[in-house]
Amino acid sequence: MPAALPIAFVHGWAFDHTFWQATRTALEPWRTHALDFGFFSARTDMTLPGQPYIGVGHSLGALWLLRHHGPLCRGLVLFNGFSRFGAAPGFPDGIPRRVIERMRQGLLRAPEGLLHSFRLRAGIESPPPRHIESTRLEAGLHALMDMDCTDDLIGATCPVQAVAGTRDAIAPPALTRASFPAGGGTSIHWLDGGHLLPLTHPETCADLIRTMSQRIPAP
Repeated sequence: MPAALPIAFVHGWAFDHTFWQATRTALEPWRTHALDFGFFSARTDMTLPGQPYIGVGHSLGALWLLRHHGPLCRGLVLFNGFSRFGAAPGFPDGIPRRVIERMRQGLLRAPEGLLHSFRLRAGIESPPPRHIESTRLEAGLHALMDMDCTDDLIGATCPVQAVAGTRDAIAPPALTRASFPAGGGTSIHWLDGGHLLPLTHPETCADLIRTMSQRIPAP
């Protein structure tokens, strides 16, 4: 059956709206829309639906949705996500600040090389698109370094489902567990995979989105 609510997808760092194509295809004929940070295009498209919807985010997109999902969101599914990425006092399982700063410096010096190496580490061999918006990518790294959505997660009024890869080289399991601690109200669904679950496991990801839809009471 078609989803009762539209689904808004938000991609992660070093990707664009096409990241979700396989998952969206697996969900047809559900109504879907993929937002775009504009990392590789002239314009951004970060407008969430003006009606009740389900939010689906990957990595940085999951973090962004935790902060911006708003009162119309009826459910969140966060793939390879986290409530905070960068390490901080009281959050030692985050990625050290020096690592993210080193990425930022590499982006400023040689963006194509830095993006290609990051995507390889994440698990995809194809190079990034030719048009690169370094300023927006740098802003994304600052968000990864400093944005803390712990309180946003605690205050979420909709159900939240985290989905993580057991072999994630970008957001390792320790970071996932620290972001969504046991007893905190957000369960973690583990898959045997890496950082790009919507690319490597699109059918499973689609099934998990369907499961979230079933958890939402009818209006």
